[in-house]
Amino acid sequence: MIVAINDEMLYRIVDYASDIGRMQERIESGKEPEFISQNQAHSRFGKGNVTKWCKAGLVKRYKDMDGKIRSQVRYSLVELKAAAFKCNCFKELTPAAKYEITSNNE
Repeated sequence: MIVAINDEMLYRIVDYASDIGRMQERIESGKEPEFISQNQAHSRFGKGNVTKWCKAGLVKRYKDMDGKIRSQVRYSLVELKAAAFKCNCFKELTPAAKYEITSNNE
């Protein structure tokens, strides 16, 4: 099956892929952490969004079990950014691009 992609959507996908590549490079070089705390995830992406993405299976919760009564919850920064892109890529398009995409699929 061949699906036509709007130019604006294609540019967003390419920008997203390059951003993720740069983030992976910073993580591997130790300049950026791979995981962020639950509080950081909620403040950066919104508590409702993070909860929704976990329920949908887009993001995993990682618990640190180190013998403490209350364990820490962490999230992968790459997974959070990917979920944010997947959920927002169509919403942020211009009205003309949305019309072009929906009219091509009919």
